[in-house]
Formats: sequence, structure tokens, C-alpha cells
Amino acid sequence: MKTVSPSILMLVLGLTLVVGSMAAPAAAQAADDKGLFQQIDIGLLSIGGRATYVDPKDGSSRWFGGGQVRLHPSRYFAFEGSVDYRRNDIGDTRVHSYPVMVSALIYPLGTTRLAPFLLGGGGWHYTTVKGPGGFDDTQNRFGAHAGGGLQFFFNKHVSIDSTYRYIWLEKIESRDQNIVDKKFQDNGHMVTVGLNFHF
Repeated sequence: MKTVSPSILMLVLGLTLVVGSMAAPAAAQAADDKGLFQQIDIGLLSIGGRATYVDPKDGSSRWFGGGQVRLHPSRYFAFEGSVDYRRNDIGDTRVHSYPVMVSALIYPLGTTRLAPFLLGGGGWHYTTVKGPGGFDDTQNRFGAHAGGGLQFFFNKHVSIDSTYRYIWLEKIESRDQNIVDKKFQDNGHMVTVGLNFHF
């Protein structure tokens, strides 16, 4: 069983420091003016881009990119739709994946200036696999995910967020170097850092 490597822990710590340092001046001003836990009146919709770090059980850990759209029907609840790109090299097998995920977000404190949230959901992962012996296949895989995050609202129109989620996925089917059918584990950790525009 693969454990969380020290490099992942350092990455999460580093991202926290970067996001914290970006938010610090605005947070200090907010603490003076209104407080970090005052409710922010945001619009129903937000759209944003994000950087995504993926660490699968089998394969390589890397940064990629994606986008997210959130619908906020209340202060305490939101829906997120996201699309990302991933490439994974597992031995002689190259995997391209396009995860399309839907998540429910629960904000226990509401949409405060500094807002922690829990998330969970599922996704469809459109996957192409190229492996030894001319193996070339397209696979539609499904999986669930759960985690949490922290969002900082600079104002009612702009926010940044960082999330962590663990993803459980169906295995990737390929072949090994001996042209023997093989399945690879693609479960793993996912960290995102996003910039959102609220309407």
C-alpha cells in the first residue's frame, strides 16, 4: 500500500503557505474591517481555473490544469462541476485522462471570508491508454472522491481556494513489457489550487 510521501506533505504545506501569503494582506484588512468569519454575499455562479496535483497509487505524480464551475444555491451548500487533464506514465504504458467530476460542497460556517468546506462526489474519467505491443484502448472509468478545502473571499467577486481529495477509481487496463494483460491502480491523492470569479 502506497503511503503519503514526504514530498506530498511538503507540497501541501507549501501550497498552504503560498495561498496564506497571498491572502494575508487582504485577510489582515478583513480582520480590521469586518472579520474573517463575517458572511460574504456572493452571487449564484462562480467560474475559475485551477492547478491540479495528482499522486496516483501506480504511476507518476505531476501538476496539470483544469477548470471549475460552482453553483451556490445557499450560503452553506454548493455544487461543483470540474474538468481536468491528466497524463500518467506507468512503466511502458502512457495514460491520458480527462476527469469530469461533480461534487457537493458543504460550508459549515457559511460563505465567510475564510470558509472551510467538505466535499464529496463522483466522476467520469475518459481515458486513453497506449502500451507495449501496440496496445491502444479507450476506457470509460468511474469513481468517487471525498475531501475538504479552504476558500478565501477577497470580496464578493473574487476568491481563491485550495482542496484535497482522495479519488477511488476503476483500474486501468493495459499490458506489461511481456505483452501480458495487466491492471494498474489509479486511486490516489489530488490537490487543487484555484482562482474563482463570482457572478
